[in-house]
Amino acid sequence: MKKIAASTAIGIMALLVLIPLQPATALETYSPQEQQQFMDWCTGAKSASESTCSCTVKKVALTVPAAALSQFLASQGSFSLSATAVSTGAAVTQALLSCSNG
Repeated sequence: MKKIAASTAIGIMALLVLIPLQPATALETYSPQEQQQFMDWCTGAKSASESTCSCTVKKVALTVPAAALSQFLASQGSFSLSATAVSTGAAVTQALLSCSNG
């Protein structure tokens, strides 16, 4: 039973990641406070360098609307099954990995 529940949860998460986010138009859509909050979260919780976090927020700004980033930051990147949270978390993770690798 636990295997089925876990498989179902993973399947739902994978499906939700495929739901596209409404694209943000540019970094300017994030307020200076949101950018700083992201940098604080990224350098603190993720222990990433400032340059990696700066790269990440620039990449995230291309696909994640300000409201979705605010919601993600308010939850401190914790797990949620909402489509927006899953999509935002996937976008942030992908950008962070991309920026970390060079």
